[in-house]
Amino acid sequence: MATPPLPGEIDFTNLPDLAVLGQTLFKRVPIGAIVVRLSDSQIILRNPAFRHIANDDITTVSSLLDTCCVDPTQREQIHQQITQAKSRADKEETSEMPELVLDLKGTDGRVRIVQHYALLFHKMDIAIGIFRDISDIKRKYRALQKEAFTDELTGVGNRRGLMERWNEEMEDDPNQVIGFLMIDLDQFKPINDTYGHAIGDHVLQSLARRLRKGVRKSDYVARLGGDEFGILLPDIQSRTMLDTIRNKLLVSLKRPVITNTLKLNLSGSIGGGLYPEDGQDLPAIMVHADHSMYSTKKSIPARKRSKKHRVTARLPVA
Repeated sequence: MATPPLPGEIDFTNLPDLAVLGQTLFKRVPIGAIVVRLSDSQIILRNPAFRHIANDDITTVSSLLDTCCVDPTQREQIHQQITQAKSRADKEETSEMPELVLDLKGTDGRVRIVQHYALLFHKMDIAIGIFRDISDIKRKYRALQKEAFTDELTGVGNRRGLMERWNEEMEDDPNQVIGFLMIDLDQFKPINDTYGHAIGDHVLQSLARRLRKGVRKSDYVARLGGDEFGILLPDIQSRTMLDTIRNKLLVSLKRPVITNTLKLNLSGSIGGGLYPEDGQDLPAIMVHADHSMYSTKKSIPARKRSKKHRVTARLPVA
């Protein structure tokens, strides 16, 4: 008499032939799956769902990554995972590659955000790779994240976004030199008091555009509050480079902002700091840059720091 299965165990006697069941699941599951031969990385089996991710011309894992993976950092990450998993072949019968999100360009030209996971069976010389399309979920999350990390008025980052970017840089390369610039407009409050917040907002938006154009694409511009901005400059070469960027931005700030009826002559103060020389974390670097900025403000001659508002010249109305 057969012993009934314990609670939680699978009763294999009531299942159809496992080979047939496996084939059915492999063909019909709406998640991309492949079987790879470990010795030469050949894709020896793929299910129909995987063909939405890559066509049959892709025959190896290397060609899949080189052809379909659009992010070089992701390619490097998964190559490292594969190398590490294969290095355990002599110690373990099976090993796994942890979940990793990949941006893969499919046969239709669409970039899909895919959650990848793999299990390696070393003695059998095969690996099973799973590719779950999470594009809709991830894009909604990225949109919410972008909204949370973006200053609504100017479109640049905010304090939360700045901290998030700092954390990403630290995770990527904690030994790199990172610069930070603190920017503050001189005598901005009289603009709001004299001409209203709509004109003040226009000035801030113009300033944000100038700052973005004045730095590298890899740099991160954020509005910290009011008329105060910050710029994170990853992988900077030296303090000399930081000062060069600072001086370039100071010149840019002096260009007038023109509205329909006004020409506003601006100026600003900028202070800087370097990681790790001036601090071991972002708050410390920001404090250093802030002190540097206000030291610069105090060095401006009194006549230039006068409370009398001198930033505006009115243009003729057409």
